[in-house]
Amino acid sequence: MTLQSDSVSQSFKLDVEVSDEEGRVITDRLDDLFIEFTFEGVLKASDDLPANGDQFTYGGITFITKNIDDKGTNKDFRKVSVKAVKYQEIA
Repeated sequence: MTLQSDSVSQSFKLDVEVSDEEGRVITDRLDDLFIEFTFEGVLKASDDLPANGDQFTYGGITFITKNIDDKGTNKDFRKVSVKAVKYQEIA
């Protein structure tokens, strides 16, 4: 695949706020870092399409493939969009 674009977003799956008796937030606990990675590109004729659940390493981080969008037309190259995730505690 020839990579044309990518995007990375990071968030916490667990966000717990503790308030005092006046309703002011006095502490915030953030856990379970979640990284979502999306990349799009052109699939060459000799390339294999990845499968959901496949793992791959990009930038030294191992991701799990969650969603694949495969678009083909009769006027352009076949384009693929892959969404993958990295959970904090899964190596």
